[in-house]
Amino acid sequence: MSQQEPKVIPTPLNVKFADASNLPILHVNAMGIHSSSDEFFFTLGVVVPPDREELQTIQEVGHVIAQPIYRFAVSRDNMEKFLELMANQYNQQTALVDELQRQRTETSN
Repeated sequence: MSQQEPKVIPTPLNVKFADASNLPILHVNAMGIHSSSDEFFFTLGVVVPPDREELQTIQEVGHVIAQPIYRFAVSRDNMEKFLELMANQYNQQTALVDELQRQRTETSN
């Protein structure tokens, strides 16, 4: 009888980040996303608001060019976790903004 090797079942790792306070913060106001069968590709960039002279040309062309500053890919498995995390963060931020707005309204009355 041949002995079968036990199947290895992958277990997710609990990942904790080291202090990231020394990393630069890049502000992004443009984002593109493309997907393949198992990954999502993000391109993050910046669009500088056009001045009056540029505005007419941009309107004629129909678009403005963003300067890409970063590109990354997220696996399908991690995207599900990312979306859940972002939805929770967005809801918490919205509740905080609503509470601050309510306080401002009460203070001004």
